[in-house]
Amino acid sequence: MSVEDSSDWNSSQKLPSNRFELELEFLQCLASPAYLHYLATTGMLKDPIFIEFLKYLQYWKSPEYCRFINYPNALYFLDLLITNEKFRKELANVSFRNFIHEQQFYAWQRRSRHLYGTGLLESDNDDKSCASF
Repeated sequence: MSVEDSSDWNSSQKLPSNRFELELEFLQCLASPAYLHYLATTGMLKDPIFIEFLKYLQYWKSPEYCRFINYPNALYFLDLLITNEKFRKELANVSFRNFIHEQQFYAWQRRSRHLYGTGLLESDNDDKSCASF
């Protein structure tokens, strides 16, 4: 397909009015190791057209768009899907999917503890420290 043909195709296609929401929802699905595993086992990650679509989605990394993303690790996985063929192949293995899920959980757990602490109230900490004397 020549450039002229592709521009004719693009101009003749009507984009959906909810394109922003559709792309955002799809991008955030990339944060799920189970969904990445599904993409790998169905052969989507071997399709060059799909990889080009993933490259297109990199615009979400810009500040005016990334502020809408709830799961920022989706951007990390997006980069890996685009640049790392071994990562794309390994996603078909259940053990690799589980490993990624565990690591993701540990990262979220660590971040939560860093931001919010251990969840104990100060009065609870004082009672426990007094009991140890």
